[in-house]
Amino acid sequence: MKRKGFVALTLALSLTLAPSLTDAKVVESTDTHGDSVSIEALPKAKNKGKEKFDQPAQVEQATTAEVFDKNKNKVGEKKFNKNVDKKAKKNDKKKAQSEEGICILFWCDNDPGGGDDGGGTDPGTTRVVTVFIAADEEYRAAHSDWQTLTQDIVENADNGFQRDHNIDFQVKGLGEWSSQGANASEILQDLDRDWNGTGDDFLVGFTKDSNFNAGGIAYVYPSSPSNSAVSVNLDQGATNTWHAAQHEFSHNYGLGHDPQGSGIECIMNYDYSYSVDYWDQDHDDEIQAHKAWYGN
Repeated sequence: MKRKGFVALTLALSLTLAPSLTDAKVVESTDTHGDSVSIEALPKAKNKGKEKFDQPAQVEQATTAEVFDKNKNKVGEKKFNKNVDKKAKKNDKKKAQSEEGICILFWCDNDPGGGDDGGGTDPGTTRVVTVFIAADEEYRAAHSDWQTLTQDIVENADNGFQRDHNIDFQVKGLGEWSSQGANASEILQDLDRDWNGTGDDFLVGFTKDSNFNAGGIAYVYPSSPSNSAVSVNLDQGATNTWHAAQHEFSHNYGLGHDPQGSGIECIMNYDYSYSVDYWDQDHDDEIQAHKAWYGN
């Protein structure tokens, strides 16, 4: 594939995002629309997760996504059917909260390690956010039904947001993307230039580009962005990729990382990013504070 020209920032980013990516690194920058951002990357998963989903993702609301070719011409539509009863989910959540209350009354210790699953934050009213998915040529070549697969990944990444914060991610657009760049940061910027401007809350890319030297990467915003919030995830199989996607969406809400080795069980801690789907209390509070950045 052809390389695009990049400014001096690329060198700084490529040096910062070394292949090992063992430590949390932050690069201050601006996106292609002039918003101040930080760029943070997630290391690749150490363990191989499931390649495919055992069952379809939970879809809270039926949606129809427009499908575009790499030249941004609309070529069709993709329907995603609702398969979850929101009322039933709320009842399940109330039941869990009731059981938790009983445990508090009788001092049940279901977490002897003392971990904080972030359950103490009131999720408030439901907020619907829209997502545009872009899949690069390598990803599409590896997955014939990439549209369903990437929607399943987003919907699985949305489960924690829905459960803990009443944020419902809905896929509204699907586009073909020709990724270009020598590393993860360049590929993130390439997606930003190529597809940002659809009017959706989030723009998420999926790649199998051999130059993508991270598990995921995203812009971290200090305030509500003027355009779509951008992230890219490497194809690491179904399970690892949806964990990475939830981690990167969290960055879009302004979240940083927890320190490795701290024992904090949170998806923003590299030690747990591919094994849990919840946040610690501080990050829960931050998502709640920034919830109005996206959607309605």
